[in-house]
Amino acid sequence: MIEKLFLILVPMIVVAGVFVFMLDRFFKEERKKRDFRLRLENSKNILPNKLQAYERLALFLERIRPSALVRRIAPAADFKAYEYVLIETIQTEFEHNLAQQIYINPETWKIIFSAKNATQLFVQDVAKGMDISATAADLQEEILKKAVNENSPSSMAMLYLQKDIY
Repeated sequence: MIEKLFLILVPMIVVAGVFVFMLDRFFKEERKKRDFRLRLENSKNILPNKLQAYERLALFLERIRPSALVRRIAPAADFKAYEYVLIETIQTEFEHNLAQQIYINPETWKIIFSAKNATQLFVQDVAKGMDISATAADLQEEILKKAVNENSPSSMAMLYLQKDIY
């Protein structure tokens, strides 16, 4: 009697075990497919935002390039006021693009942040080297001269931004 029960139970247990194993495997595969479809759908939604963030940050870096900055902003009455306007413009541009950091590599964001700070320091350093009687036009001219002779921080950051997008 025990032998008959054993002969019936063992195949049932084996069949049930195989069934549970196959069912578990099926559900795992379905979960993987669902997760893949969700990731694909999310990437379709995120990719345009990510590309737009890279475009906006490229535009930011171009706008804070010293030579572009002084050509875009007309000189103020005196060079100290002009220096302040230039630095404030860089800061405002940066704050306008703060949200873009969620779409790019954190290391690239640090480089963009550093480029912003370095550009502000560049303007301050040029202004410090000026005579107190200098005009805003003199500061503008001096920034243009020095910008031609040096690589701008935004140019270096642009290279990192381009690398990051690929």
